[in-house]
Amino acid sequence: MTRQSTTLARAGLVLAGALLVTGVTACSSGEEESMESGTDTAMVSLCEQMVADGLSAEEATALAEAEGYTARIGSIDGEPQPTTRDYRPDRFTFEVVDGAVVSCQYG
Repeated sequence: MTRQSTTLARAGLVLAGALLVTGVTACSSGEEESMESGTDTAMVSLCEQMVADGLSAEEATALAEAEGYTARIGSIDGEPQPTTRDYRPDRFTFEVVDGAVVSCQYG
């Protein structure tokens, strides 16, 4: 390897490292609704309400849709249901046991 190509390789590594640090810093900027933490306070509150009220899947779905979100069932009585693995910030996934939503995730 020539001296010039070694210098270029080092410069590329330094640039890649700088971009990585910048990207990590941008993700942890403390924004209220960050992709890193996955925190959306409105969705957290809605999830908590659905579980605390023991809503049925139909009631929880209706509530989610009334608030402008989508919903799906991830499992029924411990049996996983077919779902996609794509990230949707506006979607709830419910775990249903004995007809009631016992767990709620979003995204």
